[in-house]
Amino acid sequence: MKSILLTSIPKYDLVAPPAALGILQGVAQSSGLNTKIFDFNLYLNKNLTSDEWEMVDNWCVSLQNDIPEDLKNKILKLWDKGTSANMPASCEYLLMSVFSYWSLYIARLIIEHEGKKIKPYKLIVGGNGVSSKFPDTNVYFKDWNDQNKYIEHLILGEGENPLSLLFSNGKTKYHDDELDSFPFPTYQNFELGDYEEKKVYITGSRGCVRKCTFCDIENIWPKFRFRSAENIVEEIKHHYYENGVTRFDFTDSLINGSTSNFYKFNCLLAEEKEKHKDLKEVGYLGQAICRPRNQMPPSHYEAMYHAGCRQLTIGIESFSESVRNHMKKKFTDEDIEYHLEQCGYWQIPNVFLMITCYPTETLADHEKNLHDLRKYQKYSKAGVIEFMRWGTTMHIVPDTPIASPSMIEELGIKAPNGND
Repeated sequence: MKSILLTSIPKYDLVAPPAALGILQGVAQSSGLNTKIFDFNLYLNKNLTSDEWEMVDNWCVSLQNDIPEDLKNKILKLWDKGTSANMPASCEYLLMSVFSYWSLYIARLIIEHEGKKIKPYKLIVGGNGVSSKFPDTNVYFKDWNDQNKYIEHLILGEGENPLSLLFSNGKTKYHDDELDSFPFPTYQNFELGDYEEKKVYITGSRGCVRKCTFCDIENIWPKFRFRSAENIVEEIKHHYYENGVTRFDFTDSLINGSTSNFYKFNCLLAEEKEKHKDLKEVGYLGQAICRPRNQMPPSHYEAMYHAGCRQLTIGIESFSESVRNHMKKKFTDEDIEYHLEQCGYWQIPNVFLMITCYPTETLADHEKNLHDLRKYQKYSKAGVIEFMRWGTTMHIVPDTPIASPSMIEELGIKAPNGND
């Protein structure tokens, strides 16, 4: 039987098994492959000192250009040790999931190292990160690989169809526009107890219904697609009965992209919980967009409550309507007020994502933020706004609308060295 080792590359959080490996393991097993899992992100965290892990974090996330050579060598030795210990018999493929832009430096280090080996397996590399440019060279990942030929199978975009075709010699094909046709993720071969929380990620949709100026989601998923409500509920039940998991975190850019399907999902899950009392503790978290009353009436919030919505993460970004309008967020101050009223009534906590120093932000916009922080203090005290995530000052991410030449010129944005 053909075998594959599925690995994940740092750097991301350690709270739960990486969603990509669960998804791709489901595809591999449905194609008849024997699978093994190696979460290198988790393994590296356990085997580096706290100072070394912080250096890796600064390297990956803060885009510090380099780390000491001895730390690079230690990372590569740990990679070799971990992959060797987990390599299945007759391994034909080693798959590396490059989670994001923040994974690029360490992915390059490991892939160049793999390129020096005489190995029996072929490299498969994919993930959101491989659609990006390396921050230090401004070269796209694909162009870098085309020049060096390190990777036998580089997958840009979604992995289910390309992997299925590869594993079955072109005989099996899922339907990209029908997400229900994809197999459920599987979390066999994971030690769920190794993670901070016993939960799994679940994907109900791909893409977004907005085109925010600072976001690159449209480059990855140009079209918004979603699974049926019935299919999502069946997956939740599957993971509960297979793994005893009661907490589900949606990976969607927004769980209410289709308000009608989201409402149906909540109603169906609430009905299942009413029929099967062992599902009582099942709940979910997810990202959503602020909607007006005519798109999400009070009945939608009631359904969320009964389905077990434990928390919503909302990209408010700014309390200034003029800033949000430039971002193309498409909701008003009145919509925020309505959303908070409903969440307060139905006891649904929120995390607000905020952006500071958006290029159009003025002193008046900043003062509006301060005003609304005081205005919404009552919701904070009531636990409706659990916290606000301000993060760092805004970064201009390549290939986003705000990074386009026309918008750079319009806004007068300059590079850190002062050049245009």
